[in-house]
Amino acid sequence: MEPKITLGFWICAAEHFLLGSHGLRWPEKAMLGDQLASRTRGLERAARSLIRLPFNGLFYYLNTYPLTLHSYYCLLSRYLNYLQKAQKQSKCIAIIKTWDGFLFAVRAWTSDLYIATIAERFELENWFKPLAKGTVVDVGAYIGTYTVRAMKTAEQAIAIEPLPTNFKVLSENIKLNSHVQKGEVILINKAIAKEKKETHIYVPIENCIETARATLAAVPKGRHISYTVSTDTLDNLLKELGIEKVDLLKIDIEGYILESIPGMIETLKNTRWLFIELLGRDISAIRVLKNLNFSLRARHGYNFLFKNESI
Repeated sequence: MEPKITLGFWICAAEHFLLGSHGLRWPEKAMLGDQLASRTRGLERAARSLIRLPFNGLFYYLNTYPLTLHSYYCLLSRYLNYLQKAQKQSKCIAIIKTWDGFLFAVRAWTSDLYIATIAERFELENWFKPLAKGTVVDVGAYIGTYTVRAMKTAEQAIAIEPLPTNFKVLSENIKLNSHVQKGEVILINKAIAKEKKETHIYVPIENCIETARATLAAVPKGRHISYTVSTDTLDNLLKELGIEKVDLLKIDIEGYILESIPGMIETLKNTRWLFIELLGRDISAIRVLKNLNFSLRARHGYNFLFKNESI
């Protein structure tokens, strides 16, 4: 099915323009749930944001798939309800329900709403949900978009998320969906790397606080927020949990694959299915995966699905 612009695109584009423009400043306290302090810079800033809107729209165009008419209505209703609650609540948190019946706490002025309702729906429906059985490990879990689905069908779901503010929302979303939980859910507030240490993670600030793009890879150009986080290898973390076999491993760590892959070789050898995002130079990690006997089964944008032919 060819991607096309849907109502979801216009909703997310409107959110980015309405909530992410007009000169809003993003102090670090905003990431901790405090009220945002906004200062209007006037029409010039608003005009610049409007000019950027078509470019933001291109991203949504390439990643959004058609929804049913009923889904259009539900998404619009949830969005309007979300805005209404965000304006009333000091912490700017709203609860939404996704197309497949899961509940998510989402923060205003962040990437949460888009990630929870539209982003990677193709991968969720065609790759992740059919394969989320046995032991599922979600590296770069964000607010639980994948982990929440996995906890319904998997015997064991492990979510690893480094950003403290994301981790708080992830924990809340696990609680919100506890009624569908099948097996054990383990949450780990660490970053995956090639060694154990303390380092910085960076959150870009563009039209909104890009909480979905927190990265260890490099200091972003322009405005950003940084946090100190603990890192460890994936091999170490799973060994400590006593996990020897992984049925589905999902990795989304924003361009930090090459730096972290040396610390996950043993895990990869014992992983049946691998769903991984490869950005920029990370594409060269495919060579390592082929050497470990992984074969490419599907690709969608920057996301790749591999099968370990040795298992």
